[in-house]
Amino acid sequence: MSPVRRWGVAAVLWVAAGEPLPAQVRASELQSIAQTVDGTTVRITYSRPRLRGRTVVFGTKAVQWGEVWTPGANYATILETDRDITLGGVAVPKGKYGVWMIVSKDSLWTMLLDPKWKQFHMDHPKPNDTQIRVPVRANPRAPAVEEVLTFSFPTISARGGTIAMQWARMRISVPFQVTPTLSEKLAESEAHPYVGRFALDSAGKSVGTLIVTYVNGGLRARFDPNDPYFKTFALMRTGRHMFTVGLFEAAEVYAGGEIYEVLKPDLQLTFSADGATLEMRDDSDALWFSGKRISGS
Repeated sequence: MSPVRRWGVAAVLWVAAGEPLPAQVRASELQSIAQTVDGTTVRITYSRPRLRGRTVVFGTKAVQWGEVWTPGANYATILETDRDITLGGVAVPKGKYGVWMIVSKDSLWTMLLDPKWKQFHMDHPKPNDTQIRVPVRANPRAPAVEEVLTFSFPTISARGGTIAMQWARMRISVPFQVTPTLSEKLAESEAHPYVGRFALDSAGKSVGTLIVTYVNGGLRARFDPNDPYFKTFALMRTGRHMFTVGLFEAAEVYAGGEIYEVLKPDLQLTFSADGATLEMRDDSDALWFSGKRISGS
């Protein structure tokens, strides 16, 4: 009996005996990578081809210019999001998509997200109206060679991040944004009752002042004396007369600095209905301080 036939008989006997088959080693192993931002999870599942001695893959028989190519192997790479996002400024409804690229000799490529996500990598789909088209930029001169095709999330913010793919020296990156669960924006008419200066008290002792202003379409607050951690922060509405704290990435909060962290449920600031008093409590409902308005807006 030939070695192949012997292995075939052995496999049948193995399965018949209720034993699992040995793990299969693939040339392009499967990987899944995910990132959660503000409750939205973006996941990429793909098989990872290797260079295996090649120095160039793009513009060759492996990946030809103008080809509709999936950045992976075996079955098409999958992008899945459990909430609506924007990718490169293009709206992407929640769901599961096959990921394809129209590769170009210049740096302007197109990412195709195909709702028909279960496709073999050699069955290149033609662009059609059901696909979402996202313009992306390719950099063929990444500083280091990536032996195995790799997806990553190299940057993250409170509202999104970057999806990157690299193989050899070719690197593609595209920003994504999630729908925020909380916003630092508030209509001026709604914000007006909370604007002013509040004298703060903790355990019967004066601990300074909280100054609340309305700037750039939202409430901003700061402590006096200044707190080096909080600096100027956003008040983000969580309920009726209730707010949490949004910390800004940069000091230039009045020039549209980005929020990098939201302190929910760590801190909760609650105003009285008329805005005359306030309390700040932590996530164990312990009172940090109370405040009383000493001047209006």
